[in-house]
Amino acid sequence: MNRIDTEPSSDTKLPNPSDSSKPHPSNRDSFLNRVAESLGRPRRTDDVTRPAWKHTVHLDTLAGCTSEQLVDVLKEQCFFIHTQVIESTPERLQTTLDDLIDSYGGGSVIRSGDPRFSRYGLSFPNGFAWSAEATREENIRQAEAANIAIVFADYALAESGTVLLASRPDQGRALHFLPAHYIAVIERDRIVPRSTQAMAELNRRHENGEPLGSCLNLISGPSNSADIEMQLVVGVHGPLKATYVLI
Repeated sequence: MNRIDTEPSSDTKLPNPSDSSKPHPSNRDSFLNRVAESLGRPRRTDDVTRPAWKHTVHLDTLAGCTSEQLVDVLKEQCFFIHTQVIESTPERLQTTLDDLIDSYGGGSVIRSGDPRFSRYGLSFPNGFAWSAEATREENIRQAEAANIAIVFADYALAESGTVLLASRPDQGRALHFLPAHYIAVIERDRIVPRSTQAMAELNRRHENGEPLGSCLNLISGPSNSADIEMQLVVGVHGPLKATYVLI
């Protein structure tokens, strides 16, 4: 499990980076000014021209796949990252999740505050929703005590079997790492070939001034480590098991 920190915080609306008249809420300006000063030159403020790519493997890989082919790629990769994939439907989603909770031994469940839980009519009797209204300490305490975390993926990367989720006030980063078991619900139209397409969409949102959150969590199955004598151990510093539910 990996995460990428970004700026600014999740409750801040990002400005259009091409509009220099708007103040940026981060310390970017002071940082860049200091770099320019250390280099002994004025800070460059002209627009950056994106290079013409000589090779476009980042765009070409899996580009011709249909949605069903991307599902097949995702399922194949999940085999190698020790992640179970279950195909369901919006109508059967509650039953599918209830069965998964039972298979993981039941117990307390924590979910994100994603509005899609309400949209699909999902409820969990022993559940707690990560909430912007709760204190940070309470959200983390509930995540530590939970046996199972359930989230909706913002994107799924077929090539690597990765789900991408932004941290937001209703979905903190600890939600993904503290519970023993992890369930990510993936809507089929959220599956993209690889990180290229997901990042392009996030960049579009950033340029439109939409908030992106304080960090991006890129999660590829359960926690894995082979640091000691190249012996793979699952669940060292994160969930012991992970399941993706496709709808």
